[in-house]
Amino acid sequence: MPKDLRTFLTSYEKDHPEDVITIEKELSAIYECSAIAHHFEDLNKFPLILFENVMTAKGERSEFRCVINVLGDRRKLAYAINSTFEDVAIEWRRRADEQKIKPLIISKEKAPCKENVLAGDKIDLLKFPILKHHGMDPGPYITAGMLTCYDPDTGIDNMALHRGYVAGPREIRSFLTPFTHAALNLKKHEERGKAMKVAYWIGHHPAVLMGAQTRMAYPSSHYEAAGGLAEEPLRLVPSETLGEDFLVPADAEIVIEGVIQPGNRDLEGPFGEYTRYFGPQQMNPVINVTAITYRNEAIYHSFMVGMNNNFGGTQEEGTVYSVVKKVVPQVQRVYCPLSGSGRFHAYIQIRKTNDGQPKEAILAALTASEMMKHVIVVDEDINIYDDRWVLWAVATRSQWDKDLIVIPGCRGAKLDPSIDGIISTKGGIDATKPAPPARYSQKLYIPEEVMKRIRLSDFIEPGKIKSAPTVYDR
Repeated sequence: MPKDLRTFLTSYEKDHPEDVITIEKELSAIYECSAIAHHFEDLNKFPLILFENVMTAKGERSEFRCVINVLGDRRKLAYAINSTFEDVAIEWRRRADEQKIKPLIISKEKAPCKENVLAGDKIDLLKFPILKHHGMDPGPYITAGMLTCYDPDTGIDNMALHRGYVAGPREIRSFLTPFTHAALNLKKHEERGKAMKVAYWIGHHPAVLMGAQTRMAYPSSHYEAAGGLAEEPLRLVPSETLGEDFLVPADAEIVIEGVIQPGNRDLEGPFGEYTRYFGPQQMNPVINVTAITYRNEAIYHSFMVGMNNNFGGTQEEGTVYSVVKKVVPQVQRVYCPLSGSGRFHAYIQIRKTNDGQPKEAILAALTASEMMKHVIVVDEDINIYDDRWVLWAVATRSQWDKDLIVIPGCRGAKLDPSIDGIISTKGGIDATKPAPPARYSQKLYIPEEVMKRIRLSDFIEPGKIKSAPTVYDR
């Protein structure tokens, strides 16, 4: 059976029933589903939640269910590709680079996404439980849809998560930042006076989404990367209204087809983004929807932007790791923490053999992505998945007159509210000990044998352990 959203939901609930929640009571797509997610975030929990009864943005009960947090945390991403918490980013990047698999084209008759087809006057985006996430959002937004287009020169597919404001039953206004390949494809089409064909596909196996979202050279097939992450050919099918050569995932839950006419722009935003700020309202491309196809009992997938950014952050980690590894082979792991919105900070762990490596790693990491802003390099004894220990390394292993790098005038992230336009100042900190054979103060420890032998559960009731306050509790 091909991997899809349904196979993932079934297997994940079987293996992790404690992390799957089904809510049958009625909730509105306007803020209420998001409120449930935010309450869990306040507890630092990101369970997979399936909403069975959602009132749409136009106040009608949707016939479709809505699922969130499919990509809600690093553990789910690791589960999706049979990896581990520590290695998921490296394995993600390895498969996308080295394990590409060409897609398989099937007939429309065999494609689940063609079980229902809406065209012409029957098109109505607002029948789906598309969420209005945040207080200043102008309306419902597609957040987990892979916006797909093709390079007009090579015919190679391109896709990524691009937010889409549903401005009406047949209209989506999509935010394309200047550095994206979708924006480059649109520019090529508009220079030739041609409309660009596009499709949003929504709801698929997380491994497929991981491959589709991978940062790649331009142009490169994301469908092949998706197959590599899923470890099987991605099944594709011709579109309904965009031509036989415009292929979409056959096992997606929902496919929205449309075109962007040259120069067609309208107001989009503000929208609560991954930075946890509202981005400004601006003119963005308008998609005129030409068809919607969907599976029987389709499940609408929404991504909780601005909450937990493990998905985008983990993808950035793989990109940074692959770039730094070429310059400093001693790199062990990279982590893009939520404290940096999953994109702006990178913690790099290296097995240092000479004192020049940390600065080389910093410079390489800052070139890996326009989003990368601050880099901290630490030794392999530091747990990079916990901000406390990274900051401890900064406090006890760095002197900023010699360990700080500051680079002004760099290309930055358009959604970073602290920069003017797209020009950003970037930097890094070498928070490592001197390389051998130099000596450094010994970090305290308890013998490993004792730590393994003395377990809390042997001395304290489990309930007491679970209820003990954390350092963050007030």
